[in-house]
Amino acid sequence: MSVKSIAVVTAMRRELAPLLKGVRGRRSDGIEFFEFEDAVVAIGGIGRKATTKAAIAVIEKYRPVMLISAGIAGALITTLRVGDVVSGREAIEVASGARFAATGGESVIATVSSVSGPEEKRLLADRYKADVVDMESAAGAAVARECGIEFAAIKAISDELEFEMPPLAEFVDGDGKFETMRFAAYLAVHPKWWSSIRQLRANSKLASVNLSHAVHHLMVGRSTNTQEENFPLV
Repeated sequence: MSVKSIAVVTAMRRELAPLLKGVRGRRSDGIEFFEFEDAVVAIGGIGRKATTKAAIAVIEKYRPVMLISAGIAGALITTLRVGDVVSGREAIEVASGARFAATGGESVIATVSSVSGPEEKRLLADRYKADVVDMESAAGAAVARECGIEFAAIKAISDELEFEMPPLAEFVDGDGKFETMRFAAYLAVHPKWWSSIRQLRANSKLASVNLSHAVHHLMVGRSTNTQEENFPLV
């Protein structure tokens, strides 16, 4: 095991696919780890439980001084568009009301177990003065606080305020893995979601590219070794 200054936790590999391209990962206890010169990316799964497990594991293995929650998220305000990247100054666990400070950002991130349409998003924005909604940031922040290390959150927008989100959270298993086959069977008999899924895939691809650039930039800027690595972000 080698010590890394920065640990990045994300839910799914495709959220950081351009950054991880060509990097060999290794799996341990259901978590994938991708090592860089002075940073590591841990792919833990979707939601609070999976993120907590991945954050604890990566901190124990690599002893970073900073934990970053990186991923694709939804906009709660009209000024955020698909592909925009935001950094958090605070993450809020909506279920408990717990609030966690984040380094270097300006946005408030509301963490929930699921979110559907514009009405629910507006309620989150009004109640918590939040800009972005996701399913992981507060969980990572809680672990970072418990371990006494710095926390940051970087999110790229895949769905704007008015986007009606398909019921994706219903197809996440207890380990935070997305049940692709079961969701495909659901889609086959619910054609009203077909166009939304096509749009979300395109949006997520753009968000992934922009998120990868932002995470790479932060990894390089915060690294104890400032020499940039050549990541093929295509």
